[in-house]
Amino acid sequence: MCGIVGFAGSDPALLEQMLRSIVHRGPDGQGTDMGRHFSIGMRRLAIIDVATGDQPLYSDDGNLALVFNGEIYNHVELRRELQQRGRRFVTDHSDSEVILRGFEEWGRNVVDHLTGMFAFAISDHERGELFLARDRLGIKPLYYVDGPEGFAFASELKALFQNARVARRPDVDALRRFLLFRLHDDGEDTFFDGVKRLLPAHTMLVRPDGIVKIERYWNPSVNPEFASTRSDDDYAQEFAQRWDDVIRRHLISDVPVGVPLSGGLDSSGVATTMARLRSSGTDLHTQGLYTFSALYPGESIDESEYIHEVERAIDSTPHYAYPQLDDFWNEIDDWIWYQEEPTIASAPYAYYSVYRLAGQHVKVMVSGNGGDELLAGYIPYFRAYLSSAIAQRHYLAAAREVVKGRDLYKKYAGELIRSKLPSRGANAINARELLQAGSTSGVQFASHKNLNERLASDVLQYSTPDLLRYEDKNSMAFSVESRVPFLDHELVEFIFSLPIDQKIKGGWNRAVYRNAMKGRMPEKNRLRRSKIGFTNPDIMWMKAKAREIRAVFSSPELAARDLYNPGQLVTAWDEYLAGRPGDGLIFWRVLVTELWMRRYMDQAVAV
Repeated sequence: MCGIVGFAGSDPALLEQMLRSIVHRGPDGQGTDMGRHFSIGMRRLAIIDVATGDQPLYSDDGNLALVFNGEIYNHVELRRELQQRGRRFVTDHSDSEVILRGFEEWGRNVVDHLTGMFAFAISDHERGELFLARDRLGIKPLYYVDGPEGFAFASELKALFQNARVARRPDVDALRRFLLFRLHDDGEDTFFDGVKRLLPAHTMLVRPDGIVKIERYWNPSVNPEFASTRSDDDYAQEFAQRWDDVIRRHLISDVPVGVPLSGGLDSSGVATTMARLRSSGTDLHTQGLYTFSALYPGESIDESEYIHEVERAIDSTPHYAYPQLDDFWNEIDDWIWYQEEPTIASAPYAYYSVYRLAGQHVKVMVSGNGGDELLAGYIPYFRAYLSSAIAQRHYLAAAREVVKGRDLYKKYAGELIRSKLPSRGANAINARELLQAGSTSGVQFASHKNLNERLASDVLQYSTPDLLRYEDKNSMAFSVESRVPFLDHELVEFIFSLPIDQKIKGGWNRAVYRNAMKGRMPEKNRLRRSKIGFTNPDIMWMKAKAREIRAVFSSPELAARDLYNPGQLVTAWDEYLAGRPGDGLIFWRVLVTELWMRRYMDQAVAV
């Protein structure tokens, strides 16, 4: 795990400056390769093969150079296979080296053989080519520019801006999409004009004069069928076996491993499975199973009762972060510097606080992120379930589901009704009234009546990418590697293959997962009907800082953006505080966007 950077041409000072800007991603070492055509480098966070796994790694003839960010979980099996094919290894057990030897054996198709999270670059000195790849789900980031300033790539945006020729301009269209529709990270565009992200499951071939080709190498199929063809027990047993295998390989490490425990179904499943594996001999390189949680004593979002239930069940060594409003406000500028782009809410600060604490004890964390999007963990997914049942004429199943899940359907229906009430309609605060008139391109929300297609859309485009961005930024800020077993591509393919009624059944979402976890986690957690997770009391925090936020909204800096209607913004904020209905997080989006502009646009240096 580390951070990687590179560019076309040769400039040792620039390469050093880029690496210095991401030292938090890899405090354990640094390596560079200055070729005739490309310069590449990395900062290392040593996780696997601490002693001999330094990068860059080179082919036997010195022609190929590799820098890599991530973990390859099947590196032991791949090493064995490549050795049988005659490939010679120079490291003891580096997972990085299997990429290079695999590239020597299979060329660009090496990505098809890798199981893990990765972003890597291979420089071919003789051919004058650079090959880059990103993992299937986009767990590890890879940003790039390709224009008059030349081609460059990096694990973080701030590294790209070390080149003074790379302009720091906001992408106004991306900002409008974010402010109006809460959309971000759903495509290749970033919030910076001209700066792109290599999309998940894509490779890129570059020559000194720019990009030659970008290709997609993985496109999983989705089962559209509603009804199961096997018993629930069969599905649950298969899920449990696959789950154990996935968690087991996500625990491969030469350094301490812990788990962020929110008390939710997904993190509880990760923690309890880790405990089972540890009891059977898996080495976590710690004295016990370390858990890390965010607590909010006395608040409605506090998850202590569920967190403590798991802690008792697995006899963990718990550690607690207590996110506080004043702390957040005092360090929001630094937090935004690490986030690099606006966030949909302040909730990622809870993860930031947890990973800061974790960084004092472990180097690796195994997270439960991704389970909700894969297994229909949110209430609105019930609507897609009913549409699927009716479309495929499973009327009895639909009726039975409404009865058994009536508490959740009632809650969802109530939310829909309230959103349609007159007091929530014409009078409600609308993001458009806060912005100057202008068009917003590329906003097309896909309508999915099939639940599995809806889930795949969220996993591959609309929801999971932004969660992974937060996961990476918050963990790497404190030199911690975060792993997300739910997004292991083989597990994703299996879940995509399941029929719809294994996602929601008998009034329960995440049905197959709940069935698989029976007897493996506390029933209090397994049978939870509500969901909170790591979050912050956003609206309460905003209202507590109403005066400071109003000062930002009425500032000359914001007025000069040519993006907002400043007077209307301040008026709407005052009216909202006085009780005018509307989504209060609209104001968060404006606030974080303005503070982001000040940090990344207005300051002379981006780091």
